Parts: sequence; C-alpha cells; structure tokens
Amino acid sequence: MATETCAVCDGEFPFDSTVHLLVHTNTEDGVLEWYVCQQCYEQDVASLLE
Repeated sequence: MATETCAVCDGEFPFDSTVHLLVHTNTEDGVLEWYVCQQCYEQDVASLLE
C-alpha cells in the first residue's frame, strides 16, 4: 500500500487517507504541493479554506 508523509506532522499515512493540497502562490515559487493527514487537515488547514 502506498504511503505519503504528512507535511504538518511528518507521520506516514496510507495514500487514501491523506488530503492532497495544491496552493498557487502567484509568485516565482509557483504551485506548492503537499499531502497532509486527515487529522492535521481538520486541525490546521480546513479553517483556512472557509
């Protein structure tokens, strides 16, 4: 089973239980891409998207 490392807590999680985040920065950095676990998404990221 494929795993991804959470960009917030550095834990290893099954791919199908992660959230894939793409952020377009409108800068020279371009698009940032991360995977985060469901818990970190709910605690740290979801409120930013409301």
